[in-house]
Amino acid sequence: MTPPVWLPVVLLLILLALPGRPAQAGVEVVIEGVSGELADQVRGHIGEPASADPAVVAAFRRRAPERAERGLQAVGYYDSQVQVRRERIDEEQVRLTVLVDPGEPVRLSRVHVLITGPAGTDPAFAGIEQRLGLAEGDVLHHGRYEAARRAIQNLALDRGYFDGRYVTRRVEVDPEAREAEVILHYHSGIRYRFGVVQFAEAPLAEEFLQRLVPFERGEPYTAEQVAAFNRQLLDSGYFSDVRVRPQRDGADEGEVPVDVDLSTRARHEITTGVGYTTDLGARIRLGWRRPWVNQWGHSLAVESEIAQRRQNLSGTYTVPLRDPLRTQLEYQLGVQAQDVADIDTEQITASVQHRHRLESGWQQVLSLRAQRERYRIDDDRRTTQLYIPGVSWSRVRSRGGLDPRWGDRQLLALEVADPDLASDIELRRVRAATRWVRTLGERHRFLVRGEVGALATDSFADVPPSLRFYAGGDQSVRGYKYQTLGPEEDGTVIGGRYLAVGSVEYGYQLTPNWRPAVFLDSGNAYADWDNLGSEAKTGAGFGIRWSSPVGPVRLDLASTVGEADDSWRLHFSMGSDL
Repeated sequence: MTPPVWLPVVLLLILLALPGRPAQAGVEVVIEGVSGELADQVRGHIGEPASADPAVVAAFRRRAPERAERGLQAVGYYDSQVQVRRERIDEEQVRLTVLVDPGEPVRLSRVHVLITGPAGTDPAFAGIEQRLGLAEGDVLHHGRYEAARRAIQNLALDRGYFDGRYVTRRVEVDPEAREAEVILHYHSGIRYRFGVVQFAEAPLAEEFLQRLVPFERGEPYTAEQVAAFNRQLLDSGYFSDVRVRPQRDGADEGEVPVDVDLSTRARHEITTGVGYTTDLGARIRLGWRRPWVNQWGHSLAVESEIAQRRQNLSGTYTVPLRDPLRTQLEYQLGVQAQDVADIDTEQITASVQHRHRLESGWQQVLSLRAQRERYRIDDDRRTTQLYIPGVSWSRVRSRGGLDPRWGDRQLLALEVADPDLASDIELRRVRAATRWVRTLGERHRFLVRGEVGALATDSFADVPPSLRFYAGGDQSVRGYKYQTLGPEEDGTVIGGRYLAVGSVEYGYQLTPNWRPAVFLDSGNAYADWDNLGSEAKTGAGFGIRWSSPVGPVRLDLASTVGEADDSWRLHFSMGSDL
């Protein structure tokens, strides 16, 4: 027989109506006489009674003084006095008050650190005594002593002294004199060197893989180089997973072999994306990449973008050179069409670039670009053919993921074109840009950016729009439309010879993912450098930042400042501030 549907409800109501169990008797432990770390030490060592049972409480009172004294000795107090007082608060609650008199602490009268063996002359160990957190006159702290002991041992392991050991390690305490001596004598043994690097099976040639190794066989071992090697392999774009494992157990004749486990990326990778910015409108992006075309690490990528005001298609073929992780040769082809205001452009480019990452972290690019651009400004239609040698230096530093809390980006680029190099016009162009993100405390985030540029030419009318300077838009002076600031001709913004824009933004981290912001932008593109101050345009406003899973999303409301009609404009954009 099926029970009625109301039966579970009736049973639940009966259970809820039953009288609750009486509150369980408890014990409150109060520590008096010490605070901070000393109170934490006492509480951590004595614990709490498991129940208010009289036998349990009595046992706690007997053991607590000895345990508390051991806890205080760990932080240098060897002359403490501890008593436990019991009082009943009510019928159910008992309070145990632990009265502590810590006495005078034991202080370090001597700290003797001795490093022998090859590590004794290793610069990494120079002055290590000052870095251990143990100094004469300090209160003895056994935790700091253990940390110092481990610090020496860990540094030795990081530097390849795998056979190192302590000849002497002890703390001698004289409680009556309130003095202690710390003696640490570490013998390093030999320093091991990097041995053979063995890669797991991969579709890349063994000779090419060996060129990815940033150290030579026989170099002194450091854990830092191992970690950097692992990180660089992941950043190379060839592998989805990497594990670099030094085989200390397999060391022979002072050399440590290194095994590298690899998982190569899929041979074909497809990327897609949709987005919207007020500068270019809605857009769709589609990309295809082959991380490795052949066993020598060549790669191929094709990117396309279709936006309301701009469409482009580009392909890049990359050839790694002798130092593949730092130096590559890139061959690029691209086509682009753009329609902004009264300016239409159609551009075809072909270039070769030599990319080299310097030891300082800067990236240097030497390039030669062929560019044919057909454009219309109002009713003036022109075509310009240029062959442009160039050089640029850039650096990006970032901490904090897709929406960094700290970072900066620097760029300096120089380009030239000359009729003697088969270009239609003579042109010299320089551009410098900087962005800084800094966060003060946990919530106060500042973004400062600036950009300047200049070009010199014998025929400005034949300079294609892609090489002229414009201002206005999401990443320039907000409050103005994209590329609507600059010198005008018959009411059409034709671009300038010079550029100077800057911005200051403050954001308050309201929640981990949301940040309101206020900002001030100023600048313009100019026909004459002397007009830099008088023709600058300013925009100011406020907005909201969302740290989405795919990167920051920005929504701003900005107004022009100082115009006859101070209008407001909405700006929407996505992507990192750097």
